[in-house]
Amino acid sequence: LTGLSSASKLYYRSSKTLKRCHNLNLKSGYDGVTCEIVHPIVPCKRPSPSAQAANFGNVVLVALRNPLTAFPSYQQEKAEKYHNAKEQVSKEEWISFRDQYVGNSTHSPLFQEWKEFTLEWRNMDKYHVAMYLAHEEWADETKGVALVTKFARVLREEGFPIQYHTDDLACLWHKNILQSAIQKKKKHEDEGRYVAEFTAEQKNFLAAELRKFSSELDNTRPGDEQLKDILTRYSADFK
Repeated sequence: LTGLSSASKLYYRSSKTLKRCHNLNLKSGYDGVTCEIVHPIVPCKRPSPSAQAANFGNVVLVALRNPLTAFPSYQQEKAEKYHNAKEQVSKEEWISFRDQYVGNSTHSPLFQEWKEFTLEWRNMDKYHVAMYLAHEEWADETKGVALVTKFARVLREEGFPIQYHTDDLACLWHKNILQSAIQKKKKHEDEGRYVAEFTAEQKNFLAAELRKFSSELDNTRPGDEQLKDILTRYSADFK
């Protein structure tokens, strides 16, 4: 999209030439677009993100995913990263994880973490949310192109070079995002992956909490209307 050498750098990765997403050998300009960070899930307190505002732009892109698929994906990624899992975790493992961390209507550590992450960046001093990037929209036939178009506009407004005209973004999205999503879905189907399920109590609780979260937003921060729309759609998916 931009023609730069790196789309994203990971905040937590460092070396002799890389620290907090900055190339220490680069005298001017930039060689990447975004700095990926999952604070406060992986806390960054010394210094905090706000204390580093002078080293970054003031625009934040917040990636969200519906707990319906985010929580199973989180467990799967941990199994692959830390336990070298090559296949989908068993249903028994998912149920054990689900009931411990998704919990119930009185205790849901994962949802609380998901909500706190979103609120932390919504309310972050010295930054403002330019976009909430809903995971489900990237590969959506009707919303995907609109998402990429808005994403490109945000980057352009922040001074990044955009190598494609607006009319070309649909082709770019189809080639680089949709096709990849289709291939991944087919791979999972060929592997016979199951769809992780929640109990009725958990679904009702998560749907209610998402609606409550939406109602708590008072339109005082940039992106609140978009966030409320996303939360409402997420809640409806728990039917």
